[in-house]
Amino acid sequence: MVPSLSAQNLQCIKIGKDFMFSHGYIKNDFDVEKWAAPEFLEQAAIEVLRRNGREGAGASFPREAGSK
Repeated sequence: MVPSLSAQNLQCIKIGKDFMFSHGYIKNDFDVEKWAAPEFLEQAAIEVLRRNGREGAGASFPREAGSK
């Protein structure tokens, strides 16, 4: 599994969030699209690549088709 903010992954997060909200596990509803912050995922990817010694070698996590 590769972490990404693909439409499919965001939909899975929304389903889980809706379940937890409707069953009282979380008290405040929120918009998953606004909540997801790509800059944090990108920073985490950079740190993982750095720790694995792959920084600067053109290595990166796959991006979704059509993403910037």
